[in-house]
Order: sequence, then C-alpha cells, then structure tokens
Amino acid sequence: MTSKNSEFADKLGKLDLRDRKMPFLRRKSDGEVNLSGTIAGDDLALDDVKRYGFEGKPSALAYDPVQSLVAVGTNETDTSPGAVYVFGQSRVCVKYNLPKKTSVKHLRLHDNRLFVIDAKHELHHFDISTNALMCSWSPPGAVTAICTDPASDFIFFGLQNGDIVAFDVDRDVIAPFKIANLWREHSPKATALSVVSIALHPRDLGTLLISYLEGALLYSLKQSKITFTMKFELKPGAPGSDLDPAIIKTTRAPKLSNAIFNPSGTTVLTTYIDGCMAFWSTTDGRLLTARTLQDFDVHLPAPVMSGFGGGPALGAAFTLREPFHKVAWCCSNNIDDTCLLVSGGNNIGMAAKGLTLIEFGVAPSNITSSWKQITEHLSNPKRQRFLPVPNNIDVVDFCMLPKTSPYHAGSHDPSGVMVLFTNGDIATLRYPDGEYMSPAAMMHPSMAMVHPKPFSMEVSPINREKWLGMVAVRDKPEAYFKGGANAKRMTRRYQDRSIAYTIHKDATVRIWDIGHNDDIENPDALEVDLGVVVGKPGLVKISAVSSSQATGEMAVGLESGEVVIYRWGRNKSYMGSLRSPTSPAVGMTSSPFGQLRDISSQADPTIKEGLLPLYLMDAGSGSVKTTAVSDIGFVAIGYDNGTLTVVDLRGPTVIYSIVISTVTKDVNRIKEVAKAAAKRSSLTSIAKDIKRGSVAVAKVSKDLPSQAKRTSFGGFRKTSVPSVKEEKEEKKEEKKSRDKEKEDKTEYAITMAFSVMTVGDDEFSSICLHVGTNLKNVMTFKILPDGSRYIVSCAGGHPIDNPPLTLIPVNADTGASARANPELVAGLRQGQFVNGFIICVTHNQARIIVPPEEKENHKSWDEMTCVQAAVVELPDKGIVLTCVYSTGKVRIFSIPGLKEITTFDLPAEVDRTRLSNCRITREGFITAWTSHVEIGLFYMWGTGKQLHTQPKDVLYNPDVPLPARPTISGLQWISGTQHISAEEFDRLVGGPDRPMSQKQLKAQQKANGGDKSPIANGNSVFGSMANAFNARTQNLQNFQDNMQNLENTTAEFAKATSKFIEGQKRKAVLGGAKSLF
Repeated sequence: MTSKNSEFADKLGKLDLRDRKMPFLRRKSDGEVNLSGTIAGDDLALDDVKRYGFEGKPSALAYDPVQSLVAVGTNETDTSPGAVYVFGQSRVCVKYNLPKKTSVKHLRLHDNRLFVIDAKHELHHFDISTNALMCSWSPPGAVTAICTDPASDFIFFGLQNGDIVAFDVDRDVIAPFKIANLWREHSPKATALSVVSIALHPRDLGTLLISYLEGALLYSLKQSKITFTMKFELKPGAPGSDLDPAIIKTTRAPKLSNAIFNPSGTTVLTTYIDGCMAFWSTTDGRLLTARTLQDFDVHLPAPVMSGFGGGPALGAAFTLREPFHKVAWCCSNNIDDTCLLVSGGNNIGMAAKGLTLIEFGVAPSNITSSWKQITEHLSNPKRQRFLPVPNNIDVVDFCMLPKTSPYHAGSHDPSGVMVLFTNGDIATLRYPDGEYMSPAAMMHPSMAMVHPKPFSMEVSPINREKWLGMVAVRDKPEAYFKGGANAKRMTRRYQDRSIAYTIHKDATVRIWDIGHNDDIENPDALEVDLGVVVGKPGLVKISAVSSSQATGEMAVGLESGEVVIYRWGRNKSYMGSLRSPTSPAVGMTSSPFGQLRDISSQADPTIKEGLLPLYLMDAGSGSVKTTAVSDIGFVAIGYDNGTLTVVDLRGPTVIYSIVISTVTKDVNRIKEVAKAAAKRSSLTSIAKDIKRGSVAVAKVSKDLPSQAKRTSFGGFRKTSVPSVKEEKEEKKEEKKSRDKEKEDKTEYAITMAFSVMTVGDDEFSSICLHVGTNLKNVMTFKILPDGSRYIVSCAGGHPIDNPPLTLIPVNADTGASARANPELVAGLRQGQFVNGFIICVTHNQARIIVPPEEKENHKSWDEMTCVQAAVVELPDKGIVLTCVYSTGKVRIFSIPGLKEITTFDLPAEVDRTRLSNCRITREGFITAWTSHVEIGLFYMWGTGKQLHTQPKDVLYNPDVPLPARPTISGLQWISGTQHISAEEFDRLVGGPDRPMSQKQLKAQQKANGGDKSPIANGNSVFGSMANAFNARTQNLQNFQDNMQNLENTTAEFAKATSKFIEGQKRKAVLGGAKSLF
C-alpha cells in the first residue's frame, strides 16, 4: 500500500465512530466479563409475599372499639369471591375469604366474632382469635335486616316474608326463637310485609324495635306481645317532604326506610324514602314531631312560613328528595347530649355531597318534662351543619368510630366517622366538625389505597438510615385503630428500603415502606398534597414522581407544568398560617424558561418536621412528562413540548434548559457528515475495484462470440443499472417521508438517569445525564464543574429502534449501579476512573450502550412486548437483566452478554392489563397490580412460598374485657319499667334446653382441673349438633392440610431429584471433556 493510500486509510479510521480506546471494549477481545456470575435458573423461585389494598370494591364497614379493629368487606370479582379485611395498629391485617363466590352485604365485629352476611343471604361466622371459619348457615328466606349486640350471643335476622329468626353464634346452631310476621296482624291486607330493620333497646334487652315498609312497632320479649305500633300518615294539607300542591291535598303514607332508638331509649326515630323523619315516644307511642332536613313540623296541615324554623309554604317550587341511606343517633359521654348524623335526605341534584349533622344538645328529662318541652327540643335543634365529603361523591354508608363503648348502636361518644362512597372509596372524617383526616399516619397502607384510589405507583430505594429518620413530627389525633400485633418476621438491617409512592386522584402522594417480607422498622407513611402547595386544591393532576436514594428529596411534576421539589427538614411555618406561593423568585427570576421559587411557606403548619415543599419550578413549558432526582443535588425535568431543564438545588439555580430536538438534530447532522465522508471514501475504493474488474472482463470477452458479448455486458448495462437507481430512489423517498414524520412530532424526554462514568475518549469520568426520547434517541449530557458552578453539554447520542422504557447505568468492572452518588462524585476529585455502560430496554429489544454512541450487545424479541425492565442483583453471585412482558412472562438475561438464563410466569392473580405499571427492585422484588386497588409483592430469589403460608398477624387480645351493657336507671325501675338480665334474655331466645356457653364450659373445665362436663361431651341435643359440626369441620381441615403437605413434599422431592440428575450429567460431560486434554 502506497503512503497516499495509507494516509487515506488513517483518515478513514478516524471517521469510524466505533473506534473507541476504552478498557471495556478492549476486554471484549480478550473474553467478555460475565457480570451475572454463576446465576442459573435453579436460583429462581418466586415467593408470593404480600398484598396491599383490596381485591374487590369495598361494600361494607364495621368497627369494634374494644379490640380497636376495623373490618372492610368487599364485593366479588371476576376471579375471586368477596372478602373481609380486618385492620389493627401499624401493619396489622388479616384477610378472610368467603367460602363461596359472592359479595359482602352486611358486616358486624364484636369481641372475637366476625359476622358476615353475603349477597346470597348466608351467614358466615369467623373467630378472629383463631382466624377460623366457625360455621356458615343459610336462613330460611332472603335476609332484609340483621341485628346484633356485643353482649348477646344471638343474631336476629329479618326476612323478606316478615318473619324474624335468631341464630346462636356461641353454639353455631339455629335458636328456637322465632317471631312471625307481626304487621300482618295489624294490617291483614298489606302486601309489602318484609322486615326493614331491627334494633335492640339500648338499655333493655327485653325490647325489640321492628320496622316494616308500612310502619314500626315495639315488641316485648318479656311479654311476647306488641307494646304499640307506629304508622306515619300525612293528612291532607300536611306538606311532608312534597311540595306539589296536587299531592299535598291527599292522604299519604310514605314507605319506611329505617327505625332506630335514641341513646337513652326514650325516643324512636323513623325515616322514610320520601325524605321525612318522624320522632315517637317509647312511653306510649305518640308522634312527637316530623321534619325533613330543611323544614320541621311537616306533619301538620296548617301552612307556615318557608325556611328553616318553619314548614314549607304551599305552592313552592316542586323538588324531590333523596331517600335516607343511613341515620345514626350519636351521643357524647353524656347519653342525653345527642345529635343526628344523616346520609341522604337532601334535594336531588344538590351540587354538594356529604352528611348532615343535626345537634340537639342535652335533652330534657323524660320524667320531669312536659310533652311540649320534649317536642320543642326535637323541633328546634341547637345547630344544623352540612359536612361536605372529599371529591364530592355520593355516600352510601358510614360507620361511627366510638372511643370506648361498643353499645348504643356503635354511636356512643364517637371521635370520627368512616364514610363509604358509591365508587368504593373511603374517607375518614373527624367528629363532629367533619374535617377530613389523612390516613397516612393513622391507618394501614391498604386503607390508604382507597382514601381515595391511586391511579399510579412508583417504587424507589431509600437508604435505610435515612428512612428510619424520616418520621414526621406533627400534630395528629390519637390513632383510631390500636388493636392486634404484627407477626414475627425476619429483620433485614443491611439493605436499602423499598419505598412505595402511591399517586392518588386527589393530587396526593403517599410514601411508605413496602417492605421485604421483613420486620418494618418505620411503618409510618408520609403524605404530600400538591393541590394545596400550588394553590389549586382539587384542580391539579400528578404526571411524574421521582426521588433521591440517598437524601430522600422528591420531585413531583404536574400536568399543568409545575414541578414541586420536596426536602426533609424542620418547618419554619409550624403553627403558623398557610400563605399563598407568591414569594420572590430565586435564581433565574427573568429567565425565559420560567421561575424557580421558594415555597417553604406553603408547608403544612401542623408539621413540625417532615417532608416539606422547598421549591416550585414553573417553566411554562407544558405538561411535565418525566423527572429525575439525583443523589448529588441535581434535578432533571422533561416537558411535553420538548424542553429539558436541569436544576442545581445547591444554588438553587437552573443550569441548563434547551429544546431537546435541537440537540438531537445537531448530533444526527454530525453523524450524517461523518457517514457521508466514510461513504465517499468507500465509493472511491469500490470504483477502483470495479475498474480492475472491468479490465479483466474486457480481456475475457475477446475470446467470446459477439452475441455472447452483447448479452452479457449489454444486458448488465441496460437492465441492472436502472433497477439499482430505482431502488435507491425508493429508499430515498422512504427516508424523506420518515424524516418528515419525525419532524412533525415533538421530541421529548420519557426516561432519564444520572450516572458517573467515562464518556467516549475522555481521560476522566464525568457526571452524566442520560435521556431517552419518544423519537428513539438516547442522548448523553455531561455535567462539568466550571468554577463555582456547573455547566451542561451534550456528549452525543445513540439512535435506537423504539422509544426506551428505561435506562440503567451499570459499572462495567463490578456490576454495581453507576448511578450518581456522593461516593462516586468524591472519587472524581481523586481521579477515579469509572468504566460504565447503559442498559437500554425498549418494547422489543435490550442493548448495551457505551456512552455516548457505542452499541455492544443487543437482544431482540418480536414474539412478545416488554413493558418493564430492571437490573436485579443476587448477593454474592452477580446481576441479571429482568424483563417483564405484557403476557405476564418474565425473562432473565445475563449482563453484558444478554443471553437468556431462564423464564417464568407471574402468578395468575397479576393484572396483565396494568403490567406497564409494575416495578422491579434491585433486590429482586416485583411489585405488580393484582386488581384495581390492590398491589402484590413477589420475590424472585425465594423458595416458592405461597401467600397463605406467610406469617399471620394476631388480631384478638383476650386480656381486654368487654364492658357491661348499659341498663335502666333507678328512676325507671321505680317508675315500673320492667327489666331482664342477660341470663333471662338467653333463656328467652335460646330456649330452656340451651346448653352452657363456651365461656362457662371453659370456666368449669378450669375449676374441675380440665375435666369435661357431660354437656361439654355433647350429651344434649344442641351440644351434639355443635360437636358433630365442629368435628366434621376439623376433619376436613386436617385432610386438606395433609394433602397440602403431601403435595409440597412430593414437589420438593421431584425438584431435588431433577437437580441431582442434572448435576450428574454436567459432571459426566465435563469429565469427558477433560479427558481429551
């Protein structure tokens, strides 16, 4: 080769973009380093670890103040039956599945008994002390009402045919007690006779309040007869809840919807589907007054002035009212100081949704006061308030949260109310002011998942020591749920914590430790409300969340374009007032890219120390698409108009802001120039080769006939050359159309990552920002010091086949994460050299990119679509690339070779339609949605454990006694009020042959040194039935456990045998190979 050709070759070599003098590439020629080490398919066994949230839509609530537990029942789903979740303190939670595929309709929780009535009218009795299903029983008809009492062993069922039956939950058998339809005797011609509600007198077990659609009555168990009936009729001229003059002139009898006692039992309230409520005296059954939520004395025919304090004027605008969904008659510690909490009864179409609170104050004595005084007390309440609910959704049910007593229908001295909405969301309101209570620091994360539902979730690691210190110091009420105890689990004190960021519809982000199936040292959750911080409560939507692993700093982007940056610290505005975010801009006050403002004054004034808003970035660049927070004080923000902004929090200042398409175009233009130069040099050499070849052809052609010469060369000249030109023209047109289509789209960042590594031919390592765009580019920016500040410059880019899902920086020498952290940055000052590469995963490919442009290995797949990927580490073995696909398959690849190691399927419970929102941690935990409001936690490096084998939390505390039931006062006893004891009540309902209770049996056994009495041995009708039922249940349970143990043992034996055979085969092959050498 001549010197001229040698010089040309040198120039051409310099234009070759793949000629990089990097140690990582040099190692490839010597043999690729396998960072996956000895990881094999045998190392993988998926553990089903945990669930957070609810598998079905919540449908019922119950609360026990004695054990301090709350129960939530759910509807069935397409794949699973309804269930009941019982929550206690901290992370205490136990789930009870219904034995049949149906939904929970009614729920009661008393002491160690959990009663569930499902949508198929079947009773299920669970014992929360043993977590066992004690029995299931089908009543003789459709259940329309139930009544339970903490001091009673019986459940009363009101049936559709009007009968009432009782079930003995202590013996798990039906009781002989039965009340035939009582309203048929009062109204023989009535057709609608189903029972609407049943209530026990709050101070007298011998009195039942039974309501039917046409009216209500008091029934005396002592005398086995009706005391009196209550039928509400509106005479002509009485407005009731109607404002139509034509209707008012007629006699009406509205249908009844509910009937309850007041806390002292002296008054009965009946509510009606037309929006009326009536008050009755329990002394003689007289009607005291009637009202709606807006007017009172609506039962009187005389027209009065319109408005509160008087009935509606005749001829007013016609309106319809909602039926009452639920009414609770609450009291303070003084049972005569009462109020009504009402759901429903407002005008249909009312814009605001919520509850109505009617405060009566202290009632006059029923013995010394006149009927007029009592009526005026009920007609003129002290105050009436409307309590709006969050998100303005219709309320279908609510559950009072009393402080100590489970009696008075669960409405004695409540501190809060839990509200259930039509869409399945739950909200907790403080009583009596109705202020919304955040579940973050008071409830299990599963309860927070419906306060309201989240629409997205992120999982990010945070340093363990940092997370343990992130306990908010704030003014908060006493926890509502304090019962139960967490099961004993292992403690992992050496790993970073996996922190979940659930993003909710109300623009709140809740931050909590999702755990590693271990003992969670800091179970508290944090909450930030973006709507309040930016001054637009209820009007913003979160579009991006990211956080720092080392510092806990967080950046939250909004669809409206703002980015709020949070940092842990002390609140200077503690106990102050919340101010609007109008403080002067910090840093770039007049920049065309927006303002960076100090909004620390927007911190919640009830927080003394916590995660506080620090800065607000408002660039006016459209919606925020993605954010990235580094461990070293930099925040990157990508907007949907293509703007990329980098913020240095140490200033704070915006150090870089550019439209990313301008950068990618410049990089692509440079590449095109280089490719053109390379192409020209290649064409020159090709032309020389063709010239040499044509001379040789000419020499050969002399020996050929003339016809052959014409067909051979002439044919090539006429047909081949034009076809090549046409093909080139077509490709050129296709390229132009693709380029035009690309130009028509706005290029913006969709994923970003900070790293520390060497870029290109640099002799030093740099802080890097890697940006993946929607137009299939991966750009690398270097962040370099420049005096007292930092500057950002583009180092290059790499085109890919599809938009990237994730960019993962990896240390090429050790396999450790190459993310930018304080340790690596400190090493830069000492000249530390970090060899690194980026793993870029798209929907159909994974590739290794050495920044800024080099592509080393790649792995493509066309049969499946990848939706999520991450690098996972198995301690002491290596790292692998884990890819989750839309079909639910998970594939494991080696690094950097990208050779498939193994494949497995996620459990069937995982929602395949939401796999793009699953997250994979470096420790090997996969978090995926298993239903609309439930996430599951799975562990790759486990032993194949199923969810039901995980440790169970403890709910029941036997050392907490049930308080005595309230009874009648001395004055009532003197006045002649009859009273029955609990023992007499048991005999009346359970019958004369009722055997001893379980508690009595245990006490007797203890007194007799463990000897069983004849009754305990089942020598009675009810005892024999209960023992036989329990024995059958236990035998079935033992059989199921034995079969499960057999299955597990067989599976383990087969696995061990297969592993042994594979090992022997491997040894045999290796032994044969060694003998050849």
